[in-house]
Amino acid sequence: MTNTDEQQQQCLENLLLSEDLEELKNLTGNFNIFNALKLQNNEIRHSNFLGWLMAPYETHKISDYFLKEFLKSALKNYSLEQKTEISLSDLIFYNLDDAEIRREYKNIDLLVISQKNNFICVIENKIWTGEHDCQLERYAEIVNTEFNGYKKLYIYLAPNNDDNCELLDRKFDEKPIYYIPMNYKQVFEVLEKTLRFKSSNINIEVKTFLEHYKNMLERNIMGNKDENIVKLCRKIYRENREAIDLIIESATCTQSDIDEILKNAISKKEDLILEQCDKGWVRFVPKLVDYDSLRCAKSDWVKSDKILMVEINNATKNGICADLIVRQADETPKAQNNREKLIALAVELFNYKPKNKKDSYAHIVSKPIISANEYYNIVLNDNVEEYLTQAIYESGIIEDYIKLADKFNA
Repeated sequence: MTNTDEQQQQCLENLLLSEDLEELKNLTGNFNIFNALKLQNNEIRHSNFLGWLMAPYETHKISDYFLKEFLKSALKNYSLEQKTEISLSDLIFYNLDDAEIRREYKNIDLLVISQKNNFICVIENKIWTGEHDCQLERYAEIVNTEFNGYKKLYIYLAPNNDDNCELLDRKFDEKPIYYIPMNYKQVFEVLEKTLRFKSSNINIEVKTFLEHYKNMLERNIMGNKDENIVKLCRKIYRENREAIDLIIESATCTQSDIDEILKNAISKKEDLILEQCDKGWVRFVPKLVDYDSLRCAKSDWVKSDKILMVEINNATKNGICADLIVRQADETPKAQNNREKLIALAVELFNYKPKNKKDSYAHIVSKPIISANEYYNIVLNDNVEEYLTQAIYESGIIEDYIKLADKFNA
């Protein structure tokens, strides 16, 4: 072992033996079932829990109380807004004990349906991610088609939506659709109110469960930290900077490992061709495509003449996505015309909105491969390669490539 290795090991041992670290464990060691199961950043689990609380027929024994308070909290800052189909005064007089809560109905996170009140509510729930693939417009199209004549309310729930930010303006069939922005501080407040006024209806197990969820929201989603914990963390970092930086540096190796796993997985597939890759960026094309007319790309940091590619983005810890990209064309008129044709077809097929023509790459569509939460919890074992390979195929990005290439060559 070299002197450097010995020094690094000594730094790590000093950190592990630190009394401050032991105190930090004591301060943050309160058991929380949501944290213990690592559900705090999982959108699906949040939506499942909220859906359970909203359903009047569930075992929590609070009927439609949480559901009505949740909807009232969403509407409170927009009660005089003429752009929404339902007002706060309408909602107050609703009895929602017939409400049906559907989870992941046609990919809608939460769908609230009350036939008695001729009312429907779409709730899109995002934890540290953003909307993609025109989700909000598609969900509006679904409910307008299947629930014609119902009064509709659209809510976009995310951790950092401001209390008074603007309605999210979307369009369905040229008709404006407005999503009310809502944040998890409001969810926290509704939980507090539910525990305060419905405590006598709730048994001890359910009450404990609600308290755990409320506390998890406060710490992990809303970011309310105990000042003593913050001060202690800063002290530990000051006194153990080298060891902690070494731990952080080692943790970033996950990205490089996943790069290699992705490259290895694609190389094994007979129907895919691995292209030039860079740190955090893995590129490939489907094999069964006529590339003759697509060999017109400008030679840049990617040494390939193929103008149409799939590019897997593993450059951040915000999950992994696969983008269908059109690269910059070479200087010949034919190549320039081919690129313009590809962009025009992308507009037609994928509703792509062209940006600056000088952009090197046009990102036509983006498909999620794994979420930020899955990335954070990924275990680099023998199953990861198969899991990532399956996720690439299931994303539909290969079909999108072939669809655009075939249309171009038609």
